[in-house]
Amino acid sequence: MTTMTTLSETKRILVPLDLNETGEDLLYYAGQLAHTLGAELYLFHACKTNDLTFTQQSNCIQKLRSFAERVFSREFNASKVAAPFDCVVRPGQISDSIQAVVQDYQIDLVLMDAGTHDSKGLTGEAAERTAKIMDLVSCPVMVLPAAVRYKKLKNLVFATDFTDQDQRVLFRIADFAQQLKARLTLVQVYGEEERSQLCTYKSAMLALEKQLKGREVIFRLLEEEDVLEGISEFSEATATDLLILATQDNYLMERLFSTNYMKTMAFHTRIPLVTYRQHKKKPCSGCCMNCKNKQEQPQPEATIQ
Repeated sequence: MTTMTTLSETKRILVPLDLNETGEDLLYYAGQLAHTLGAELYLFHACKTNDLTFTQQSNCIQKLRSFAERVFSREFNASKVAAPFDCVVRPGQISDSIQAVVQDYQIDLVLMDAGTHDSKGLTGEAAERTAKIMDLVSCPVMVLPAAVRYKKLKNLVFATDFTDQDQRVLFRIADFAQQLKARLTLVQVYGEEERSQLCTYKSAMLALEKQLKGREVIFRLLEEEDVLEGISEFSEATATDLLILATQDNYLMERLFSTNYMKTMAFHTRIPLVTYRQHKKKPCSGCCMNCKNKQEQPQPEATIQ
């Protein structure tokens, strides 16, 4: 029997924090997740100043450490020690330096909150903030909806296209599920107009099953009119704890949180979302009008020097 080994582990989690009640909820979740993974936390606070003197930096680090120790002492009892953590502070906004911080500390996962919500769900401003961070870093980004408390992640769903895979990303996702001791389901949602390609999808699915043999992975093909609503309905029906996307842009994520997709949005305000960066062979992972619209836009004329 072949022994499966973890090829890549999540060892360092970066948590951008504001020192407020929202930051407390995020930090508690981060402590629980890091404890489960056996990972180290890097708590990151942007001081929103143009620069930092050595004294200011020391004071900010002390505030951040005291904030974390207070949250952990309240949330974790003596029988369950919080994950080890280090503190990172930088001037300016989070987006100004997060790319360098991820590189300098060899971060494996960024865990962030989804921002403020209005009565209809995630605000456009919060979605843009989240998308901007995803654009800046190469590692996976986990987005935590507001007011979501930690629970053991047992059931992970990777919404994907079986015919458009990056093997390195695929195995990183499978390793992440294995590290969590969770079940992983790969699901492809296709529309009625794609029925002619069903044999191709099934063949690609069987090939992936062989690649991931020995792991606890389930494969599903679903026909739905709308890709994202199909993913959402499937995730809700199967009691999904975490939704995973692998995309080359943030179009799907923005649609997930759009107020135009109330059914989808309602579900995704209750579970975390993880995005992996993957170069796609196809125009985009959504089989959507987004790329077509871009192609149809008039291109600027070249300037003759």
